[in-house]
Amino acid sequence: MKIQRELTSNAMKPIWTILDKPATKEEDQAMKFTFAYMPLSDLADYSPEFMQANVRKSLLTRKDMAWGNQIPEEEFLHFVLPLRVNNENLDSFRLVYYEEIKSRIKGLSMKEAALEINHWCHEKVNYRGTDSRTGAPLSTISKTFGRCGEESTFTVSAMRAAGIPARQVYTPRWAHTDDNHAWVEVWIDGSWHFMGACEPDTDLDRAWFSEPSQRTMLIHTRTYGRYFGPEEVLNAEDRFSELNLTTRYAKTKRVTILVSEQDGKPVEKAKVEFKLYNYAEFYPIATTLTDKNGITGMTTGLGDLLVWASKDGRFEYKNMVVADTDTLLLVLGNNRVEPRTEAYDLVPPKALKPIAAAGEMEQKVNVRRLAQEDSIRNRTMATFTDSAWIRSFAKEQGLPADTIMRIFTLSYGNWKEMISYLDQNKNVSRKMLLSLTSVISAKDLSDTKASVLTDHLQQTMANTRPEDQASEHFLNCVLSPRIDLEILSPWRGLLAQKMGLDLAVASRQNINMLINWINTYIRIDPNANMHSRAPLTPIGVYNLMAADPLSRDIFFVAACRTFGIPARLNPETRVPEYFKDGSWNRAAFGSVTPQPTMGQLILKDFNNSLAPQYALHFSIAKIQDGVCQTLEFEEGKKLTDFPVPLLLETGNYVLVTGKRLSEGQVLSSLTFFEISPEKPTTLSVTLRNEISILKPAGK
Repeated sequence: MKIQRELTSNAMKPIWTILDKPATKEEDQAMKFTFAYMPLSDLADYSPEFMQANVRKSLLTRKDMAWGNQIPEEEFLHFVLPLRVNNENLDSFRLVYYEEIKSRIKGLSMKEAALEINHWCHEKVNYRGTDSRTGAPLSTISKTFGRCGEESTFTVSAMRAAGIPARQVYTPRWAHTDDNHAWVEVWIDGSWHFMGACEPDTDLDRAWFSEPSQRTMLIHTRTYGRYFGPEEVLNAEDRFSELNLTTRYAKTKRVTILVSEQDGKPVEKAKVEFKLYNYAEFYPIATTLTDKNGITGMTTGLGDLLVWASKDGRFEYKNMVVADTDTLLLVLGNNRVEPRTEAYDLVPPKALKPIAAAGEMEQKVNVRRLAQEDSIRNRTMATFTDSAWIRSFAKEQGLPADTIMRIFTLSYGNWKEMISYLDQNKNVSRKMLLSLTSVISAKDLSDTKASVLTDHLQQTMANTRPEDQASEHFLNCVLSPRIDLEILSPWRGLLAQKMGLDLAVASRQNINMLINWINTYIRIDPNANMHSRAPLTPIGVYNLMAADPLSRDIFFVAACRTFGIPARLNPETRVPEYFKDGSWNRAAFGSVTPQPTMGQLILKDFNNSLAPQYALHFSIAKIQDGVCQTLEFEEGKKLTDFPVPLLLETGNYVLVTGKRLSEGQVLSSLTFFEISPEKPTTLSVTLRNEISILKPAGK
């Protein structure tokens, strides 16, 4: 708590006075636990009164639910009390739906209640892929669908609202296919059980992923605070613990990593990344630090991993066949690798015995229930606008039908907010009125309030000149409120008022005026928001006067756009940039260099039977401070569509290629190369082919 108070000592909003108000011993303990381990995003963007209301509702489950007093303190604090599940924005779901869920499970046992709540969730939400910003439970209900991360966030929220300990369980990447998955575990009468979120089955521990989960390398979850339960703690951070649950699903093994200097001296606090091939990159499914003896390790599935250790810019890596390895020694070398190509044949864990199917009658009953729940959800969807209504509305308002069709089709249950936005602003600027909706994401249309869009439209139109509005970067890099994966908020009006005209004018002349203001007033903590991984809104950063580096960068871009300066996070590197004198310029915060030197890369398609696509067959990562950072080019972009030459910052890089075979194995390669300013670097992107071996037909 002391650390939290110190970090927020310059906050522009009251936070801590609520803890000084009279409360029961039970509420006082719950509030202190909540605020002690709360990430920055929650301190910044939600009021103490909002948190208190949710804490009180959680405590009410101890009285209202038959199992309320049976939940041990450890499980209650970690898996019932917390409002946050993943990186969603928080909302009033627990307050809104408490009574409905309570009445739905009246008279049921704890197990029956968990199964029934999952059926309730399926009535509200079904699976459909969306972008990587995790919607809050109420917005997921409003759409009636979500991806697995949103379904599981919603279902965990529903379970916790009923006082049932629940957690989102996640495999960051499958080993046998290019994807990931999230589901739910519930604590029932003393033990944990899994279920598919919004995917009710006949019983606990039964879901479509029962067999794939046996082939995982890591299944984990996060919880507030320090955890002292029976599961392996993969990482123990100040505000949260990361738990390794893999042994509950797959055959596993504990591996030890020893990192040393070239003279054999152990390296303390070396960063060790356990990397799994997926989506054409070696993705770090887990990251740990070595102890004073240079030792770390983890429990993992019986597949192959690339283990990468680094410290102070130096690094070393090796492929690890887990089944054959007990201890892996990594000797830190230099800070670069000579140009070369290495090939790896990567094998995922094998599947275990199939899970026995449910009885035929049980399956039939469940299928009938699912169909009934689909019909309930479909009735909700029928309240959304249809194409005939949308065309009529567009004609009545004199607006282009195609544009209006997109807005209302993608707004789903949020369509009334879109009507309000269009109605409030139809006299501001018809062109910009619709242009604003084209530069935000589809998900934004489904969960953004009219007041937020109105703030951005009216403030921008009032504070920018017509000639600036005609510039090529105006729509995406000035008008647009979408910067990264933060929830949209009405930051433009607040920043214009609080930061003032003088700073705006000075920053347009010299961007260092804004950079210096941020460096002076905003405290940066790289760890304080790790649990939520949801960026602070620009309003939250200003009100808290504290941020993690990403939220600071988003705040910089927001302030620039408020001042009429085109700004963005670089699409490939995510570094904050502003546009001036005909080019994009890097904003230098911390160790970031002001303007990088650029070089050229020429990629060639060589002897491939298919057109290589980015993040499917190949990827490029820059080795920065000894760590690989994959460049964020468009997923699925064909190699032939990349510019020739491709401009990259000078430095060391690695090209990863891979071809996944039918059983999940991968033929991969790593090509290390350097980008220099003197001459272009030319690389062939070659996908390795499986060598056909004649197999005997008989003996």
